[in-house]
Amino acid sequence: MKKVFKIILFLIVFLSVFSTISGHLGIGNKDITEVRQGKFITIENQQVRYLQKGSGKDFLLIHGTPGCIEDWQIIIDSLSKKYRVTAIDRLGNGYSSSNDYQYTLQENAALVHKLIDTLDLKNTVIIGHSFGGSTTAQLAVENNPKIDSYIMVSPPLYKIHPATIYKIASIPILGKGFAYLMHKTKAADMIRERIKNELQNTPELLTPEFIEYRSDLWSQPKVLYTTSKERTNYNEGLNKISENYNLITKPISIIVGDLDSKDILDGCNKFKQIRPETNLVILKNTKHFLQIERNKQLLREIEKHLSSSQLEKN
Repeated sequence: MKKVFKIILFLIVFLSVFSTISGHLGIGNKDITEVRQGKFITIENQQVRYLQKGSGKDFLLIHGTPGCIEDWQIIIDSLSKKYRVTAIDRLGNGYSSSNDYQYTLQENAALVHKLIDTLDLKNTVIIGHSFGGSTTAQLAVENNPKIDSYIMVSPPLYKIHPATIYKIASIPILGKGFAYLMHKTKAADMIRERIKNELQNTPELLTPEFIEYRSDLWSQPKVLYTTSKERTNYNEGLNKISENYNLITKPISIIVGDLDSKDILDGCNKFKQIRPETNLVILKNTKHFLQIERNKQLLREIEKHLSSSQLEKN
């Protein structure tokens, strides 16, 4: 019996060490040579994938966690007929790197500021989804003069409740090993199920290519670790910026689905109460990924935002 116990213990230790080393070496992450579209720009020591299309007024699109440029594809293709649209893979997501990354809202906002300067974006409208929406709130509080206005899509604004699995995967040192194990086992299947559940009202979008591309990209070990760290750091960042929401001076629109989480809906309504001039739009029978599920409605709200804010010609 003792011998069996020792063998089991050895296997557990070996698996933990192997997974942790693999996670820290980046095994299982995508290589930039596999990228389908976009370019890379170096900002400090980070490689950031970005896609830029069209000409005119600048829009910058920021995806959620997890997420990628392709989550905005329909929005990019439509907006770029009139405007210059830039979309990015946030650090630790898609094909972007995650070197010396702290996984905070403030750090994501700092990257956006540097990206705006590096790509020479002017009079920019920021559109952020989910964690990208929270990053947009951070940017609004910081009030970059090169940003004209903000559109937050399905944004957590006050609090979230991170699942236990994210807390485990964010443990220092060992967390990357756990993320690697998830990558090799259940992560892709869990992501497929989430995508199907979130977009069940638009089954025509759920092609095998659509599902497999995202499950493959979002189940990378670095993305699983990034998602876990960002979710566990979320509330600290939101607590800091929420105290200053009432000081935001530039135009803000919030678009959210009525079937989104209670935390998100409550937060959006609370933001509206604190800042009554905010344009809050709640779309009926809509879940979290409304930039995919309700892209036509979102595009209409973007145009309304520009018109009401008198920003279109800036």
